[in-house]
Amino acid sequence: MKRITIIFTVMALATLPVLAQSGLNINSLFDGRYKTNPYAAEYIVTGPAAWEIDLEVYHSLKVTQKEQQDLIESLVNKDGATAIDKEVQLRNGKLYYGFYTLSKTKKGRNRYIFFLNQNLAKKSPKNMVTLIYMEGKATPTQIKKLIRK
Repeated sequence: MKRITIIFTVMALATLPVLAQSGLNINSLFDGRYKTNPYAAEYIVTGPAAWEIDLEVYHSLKVTQKEQQDLIESLVNKDGATAIDKEVQLRNGKLYYGFYTLSKTKKGRNRYIFFLNQNLAKKSPKNMVTLIYMEGKATPTQIKKLIRK
């Protein structure tokens, strides 16, 4: 019986990152397509490593393909339109920076989206767009400190 409980717990933790973004437009980006893409990097942090920073889920993408960058920006803009709080900065009519606080989950967890288009940076632009989805107890102030690191 103990073994079955452990198996179900591990399965539940494995599906948490997939379920975390459900209901958001950016959810379609976290389908595993970037895990084998040489022009992208996908990171998922859950469990004790996430708990240390008051999160349940930390899911990020870094993408260098232009067509994928445009797709990511459009999906972030759609989700950002329903955010309860947001900080955004546009450059040349495009989203450069976005920090969005979304409505809480049914379990009362805070949810955040962070977006940065480094192509539009004033100092040493890089051909990269970063998208991070975070969920947990962390406050916006904690998240901003984490992002600045």
